[in-house]
Amino acid sequence: MKHRWFAVCLLSSFSIGTLADTNSAFRVHPYLQNPTDSGMTIMWLSNENAPGEVKLWQGNKPVSFESTPQLAKALEYFPTEIEKFDSTLPNQKAPYIHSITVTGLDADTEYNYSVTQNGQTYNATLTTAPNQDGSVRFMVYSDSETEPESTGKTRRWSEPFGDFNRQYIVDQTVGYQQNLNVIAERKPDFVAIAGDLVESGNEQRDWDEFWRHNSGELGTLASRVPILPALGNHENYPGPDGGAKEYVEEFSAQAIARYQAYFDVPDNGSKRSVFKDRYYRVDYGPVTYITIDTSDGKKDKSSQDTNWRLSGINAPDFNPGSEQYQWLEKQLADAQKTSQFTFVQFHHVPYSVGPHGFPTGSQGFEKGEDNQSGVPVRILTPLFKKYGVDAVFAGHDEMYEHSVVEGIHFYDVGIGGDGLRGPYFGKDGKYDVPLDNPHQVFLAHLDAPETWKGKKLVSGGKHYGHLEVNVSKDTKGTWSAEISPVYVFPIMNDAGQIQSWERRVYDDVVTLTN
Repeated sequence: MKHRWFAVCLLSSFSIGTLADTNSAFRVHPYLQNPTDSGMTIMWLSNENAPGEVKLWQGNKPVSFESTPQLAKALEYFPTEIEKFDSTLPNQKAPYIHSITVTGLDADTEYNYSVTQNGQTYNATLTTAPNQDGSVRFMVYSDSETEPESTGKTRRWSEPFGDFNRQYIVDQTVGYQQNLNVIAERKPDFVAIAGDLVESGNEQRDWDEFWRHNSGELGTLASRVPILPALGNHENYPGPDGGAKEYVEEFSAQAIARYQAYFDVPDNGSKRSVFKDRYYRVDYGPVTYITIDTSDGKKDKSSQDTNWRLSGINAPDFNPGSEQYQWLEKQLADAQKTSQFTFVQFHHVPYSVGPHGFPTGSQGFEKGEDNQSGVPVRILTPLFKKYGVDAVFAGHDEMYEHSVVEGIHFYDVGIGGDGLRGPYFGKDGKYDVPLDNPHQVFLAHLDAPETWKGKKLVSGGKHYGHLEVNVSKDTKGTWSAEISPVYVFPIMNDAGQIQSWERRVYDDVVTLTN
């Protein structure tokens, strides 16, 4: 079937930021957004105010589209960054965003595309979503929390009933890179990130580092596979080189503007511009994937609030009666009728034995309270139950933990590339877990025991990883969604030196049927 291809140049203040050579035309290589069964958005960042050209083809007849660059003021480096890191910022001026949305494509079809900017050409492929009868493979992780300082920085890797302060084998940069390598090898249709993409949302260098991994010198997954992001508390956190070490509203708003600049997701219909890109729905073949924003609950500093340190003036409330809640219920009701499986992602895991599993409050962990608790989000569980949500993906506590509540699978998959936590420990570092999660069915910290042969780790343990979800229909017409917790295992020699990395799966695979 022949289709007419159309392109729309999107003119708004969104853009990208990755550290690039001053001789490169691209600040960030092209990356994909807003996938549908008939189209895709191609975005990139340039150093100069000059149009770029997209060519799209299948066979030998490319169709060309010209972009209209727009200055991305939201992605300027914060003054403190320029003062402290002047020599490491080759492009200190604001970049330009380019965005081309191509429609009229065939479903479940791979296309070649190229982007030419100031004489330099980048080539990649994109694949449209299938129709409702097609198979889907997607990945989910959280808490990559990228920053340049991740290089050389290892994370605590506490032993079960042992050394609380033991450090992981490699730094965060290597861990995240290897996780993305395994994801790329599996050729997913899309990748979802349940918040905390970067360490400090208002530090442009941290966003540069994110794109260096995903569409830059360390990896190009986002050039071929669309990203579906969610906001985490770190996207709201300005950072010491982004205005404040606390959640100061002015700088938190700037941080959110950076996030909104980077991502083009489906319109949620809100009349409030500050809610743009903060919650949305994607229908991908037989799957409905809904992303909501749990950054802050109303009223402030109450049992309904997930962040007592953030006033959340511009954050959408998620509690019953709020605009976001009403939108969510409408989407869930529709998805229950039209999709084979419904998945929801947000950042604050509601059920956990980590520090964010304490009830909300200001007294601190030692007194059984957390000012950034995920517990308030439990208020959404009855809604998920009512409309048949199959699984919920979250992060925040930076561990792999799987809970089942009234038939709904809740995952903390905050093992993307930053922390590798175990349960909350007592003040003296001894194994003391005051939290109980009666819904827990698997915790990597305890349920994947390490096996060592001298200095060589043979199996088990907490490692960086993600969830892989495969949705398909068998010959009898029965749909299934297999959810596999994948971890990236370091293959060592007898001296404990890492020789390679291997994809492994925890003993917690779940198969849902419909």
